[in-house]
Amino acid sequence: MTSPAPTRSFADRAPYLVAMVLIVVLVGWYTQYIGVGMIAHFDEFYTFERSVSFARMEDWWAVYSRNEPTLKKPPLQYWMIAGLMELGVSDVVALRAPSLLFAGLTLGATALLARLVLPQYPWATASAVLIVASSQAFWNHATSAMLDQGAAFFVTLGLVAMLLAFERPKLWPLFAFVVFLGGLQKGPVALGFLLFAVLSLAVTARLQDIPLRTRVNNRWFWISAFVALVLAFSWQLLQDLRFAQDDAISGSVEKEMINRFVPGVGDEATRSWTTISSLILGKEPIPRLIGFLGLLVIPFTLKRPLLLGLSGIAVIFVLVMWMASGNVYGRYMLLLTPLLAVGTAGLFATVLRKDYLGALAAIALSVAIGGPFIPQSQLGLQTATRNGATFQEVLTPVGAARRDEETFIVCAWDRPMRIPPGAYTVYAAGTQRYIRLRENDLLDALDDWGYVVGPLRGVCSPTEMETLSPMLSDLFTETLPGGYLHWTASGLKTES
Repeated sequence: MTSPAPTRSFADRAPYLVAMVLIVVLVGWYTQYIGVGMIAHFDEFYTFERSVSFARMEDWWAVYSRNEPTLKKPPLQYWMIAGLMELGVSDVVALRAPSLLFAGLTLGATALLARLVLPQYPWATASAVLIVASSQAFWNHATSAMLDQGAAFFVTLGLVAMLLAFERPKLWPLFAFVVFLGGLQKGPVALGFLLFAVLSLAVTARLQDIPLRTRVNNRWFWISAFVALVLAFSWQLLQDLRFAQDDAISGSVEKEMINRFVPGVGDEATRSWTTISSLILGKEPIPRLIGFLGLLVIPFTLKRPLLLGLSGIAVIFVLVMWMASGNVYGRYMLLLTPLLAVGTAGLFATVLRKDYLGALAAIALSVAIGGPFIPQSQLGLQTATRNGATFQEVLTPVGAARRDEETFIVCAWDRPMRIPPGAYTVYAAGTQRYIRLRENDLLDALDDWGYVVGPLRGVCSPTEMETLSPMLSDLFTETLPGGYLHWTASGLKTES
């Protein structure tokens, strides 16, 4: 006769219910902000132009930037935004809503990760959620049109799937599926984190209770790893097949992710301790340092050497950021924020030896760093302007006057007056491709474009216009809001 399954009391469920309620309340709280102002960050306008491109170009199976197909970013969040716009949702809400949705899902994935790492400390689940939710960087991205929040969700979910699969190999296909979705969001980062974890477990082989070979020497792991690798690059493969004869397509997963992080000798300042400290710790040094410490300690306090794989992910990620030969940004730390929060919750619970004391310590840390309810004034929800004019006010007259037979040119070497290219696409270019001058190289740019003769139209600052005007025939200029100059010309001046 089998014994009945043990029933759980309300007290047993309370930590998880608290975590769920906290997530719902926080998402509800920040929902009120996503319609405030308009997007302002430079990269948010890339999101804007790529999201509107599906309907404009009548092509939902390619991402367009400056009205040209691009592989710089995959389509998942752009599809979500475009779908909301098609349903009549306002631009600003449509642009930010997916990030907020991913924020709520990330908090849920954090709770799952904490549950797997710290099953004997139920309140650590709510603690980890609270610590992540007390990060201002987390909510800055949750109320933006950037892709990083979605990337953080799929990375955290990937860690959950990875831990489950190390214990139950038949779950490796779940990990491959998460890699696929992450690859459609921003990049297959979870696959890289698996590599970091395997390397870490190999290095700490003498400490492992189960050999790494035993954990990975099964068909589920190897088949899923191969499938994950193929799926990670499936969007790029589709685009390469579609645009095989089109030299205009730009970007790739290799350029945007792999090549960026290849170790190399860069500028000395980018490799200094001050710079890497700023990148890794940002404006949240205390919770992040505690999180790193926790990830190093809990494999030993919990006597679970498998967790050294998570420790290795954090350490190798920092090393990769430090040695990267390409441009890296502090926002990439959002990928580690949930994992660090689990490390913090684990450190508090195991060092204090009481579940409730760990939760109290997490509450104290949350209060010390400002709590989970960030005021609107600190979220960066202001509308982007130049000299008091919004980009829409500057560029809409240009879009109304532009003609398809004209070659459209925008200037971008006067840095204080630079307008994001995505704004030109949305407000002025329609479906027309255009030339963006990053340097004073109009003649070379037109030559590369294939221009021979014909009318020209453009937007430049007065300083930039001083350089271009001697080269233009029949030049006419008018002043736009913000002090920009909207100009037309019949063509280039010919030498007599």
